[in-house]
Amino acid sequence: MDIFNIVAVGVTIAVLAVLLRQYKQEYAVLLTLCGGILILILIITKALPVFKELDTLMKQGNISTQYAVILLKALGICFITQLGSDACQDANETAIASKIELAGKFAVLLVALPLFSQVASLAINLLK
Repeated sequence: MDIFNIVAVGVTIAVLAVLLRQYKQEYAVLLTLCGGILILILIITKALPVFKELDTLMKQGNISTQYAVILLKALGICFITQLGSDACQDANETAIASKIELAGKFAVLLVALPLFSQVASLAINLLK
């Protein structure tokens, strides 16, 4: 991963946001939100080979892709939740940021619920 480019983009956005915050707070928040989305896109494009390799390994090991789908959905929810929460914290809306984090935790729980039910049924079958 070209971490130096990502860090350079992040530091540049942070400096611009600090300078802009002195004049227009709302534009600084918008800049940090767009910067966060840009960095997230950079990370995802650099991580695509990892996802392809994970898919190859799962196919070779005869592992159900259902588990990888749950993992990737949960990871996506975490990224989006963190981005939204950070944007709200940058706007000094900590109460909304904490509600977004709570919603993200419940969303991950809902995504992982089928996996929990499979584990519970496996445990019940083992106990019988």
